[in-house]
Amino acid sequence: MSGADGPAAAVEDSQVWDMDRGYVLPTYARQPLEVVAGRGSEVQGADGRWYLDFVMGISVNNFGHCHPHVVKAVRDQVGRLVSCSNLYLTAPQARLAARLSVHAEGGKVFFCNSGAEANEAAIKIARKRAQSRGQERIIALQEAFHGRTMATLSATGQPGKQKPFAPLLPGFTHVPANDVEVLRAAFASGGVAAFMAEPVQGEAGAKIVAPEYLQEAERLCRSADALLILDEVQTGMGRCGSPFAYQRYGLDPDVVTLAKSLAGGLPMGALIARNEAEGVLEAGDHGSTFGGGPVVAAAALAMLDLLEQPGLFEEVEERGQRLEGWLLKLVEAGAAKEVRRLGLLAGVDVVQPVAKEVVAAGLTKGILLNATSDVTLRFLPPLTVAESDIDRVGLFLQDELVERCGKR
Repeated sequence: MSGADGPAAAVEDSQVWDMDRGYVLPTYARQPLEVVAGRGSEVQGADGRWYLDFVMGISVNNFGHCHPHVVKAVRDQVGRLVSCSNLYLTAPQARLAARLSVHAEGGKVFFCNSGAEANEAAIKIARKRAQSRGQERIIALQEAFHGRTMATLSATGQPGKQKPFAPLLPGFTHVPANDVEVLRAAFASGGVAAFMAEPVQGEAGAKIVAPEYLQEAERLCRSADALLILDEVQTGMGRCGSPFAYQRYGLDPDVVTLAKSLAGGLPMGALIARNEAEGVLEAGDHGSTFGGGPVVAAAALAMLDLLEQPGLFEEVEERGQRLEGWLLKLVEAGAAKEVRRLGLLAGVDVVQPVAKEVVAAGLTKGILLNATSDVTLRFLPPLTVAESDIDRVGLFLQDELVERCGKR
């Protein structure tokens, strides 16, 4: 898409940068780009230039920016009812819960506004259920990311993010992913209320948790009468080639948490309580003022329409394989050492600490990329990404990384 094909280019406004620096808390490492519009696989900068987006809000816009079906659903709903207390019923919320339950193969849904809130609810369910038995420990994974609230930060297995906010919520044990013996020992010490994990550790650089490891975790949960909680905030809604990533592993979780792409770019989180978790929360135990509001629920229903298109998951896998092929060429060229992928969530570790330099170079070429560290690039293109766009990014990486890694 060229600037001539899109909406009128916005005028660069230095006041935006001044206001951001002067009035917004500096909690983000901003890229030097003001985004003013989005359409499909691209966003438009204030300079009028269009940028190919392989970040997609970190898996928020799984079907691209401003998908017409989602936009229409939001416009139709916002003219009828914007907000309504959860003391009353609304049809969009009820319909959405029913459809999510079908995709999860059973369960009841709690709606909130973010992945962190969904994971908070999961922790509360685990704690309440096991409280009478004295089981309060939640086993989570090292390098996991479950959110930035105090409880979800405590579940997050990244000491660097935790240290400034100590002391954390007690009762969390962190174990390395894919080490079955350590996992068994953690369960053997007793008092386990739940095991909590992402099928793919997105913020850790798209690190895949082995299916066999999660299957053993499920077995241990059943033996310990503990809940299996799967955080699908980043991996859900088709990102990994199925409605939820756990379905590719043959798992039967008790709790599934969602957010990010659920409402097509609008803030929404959800928890699906299944099996032993379904009847734990009662009236007054938990709540959310805005959770499952009519507008975001309408957007999520439209997203499910897109998710249910015939052949989608096969196409996601084909596009993922194409992206993986380009990343493997970097390994062959000696510029990278490991490639990880499930569906269209991919990561590559480069041999030199140049990942952030590559992100900066991509911006100058009209390509938005994401580095989770100095040595890891993560890729989250839209599920409908064109093969030509994958090739464009692949060629860019081949030129940039081989040159940068060869110089050092």
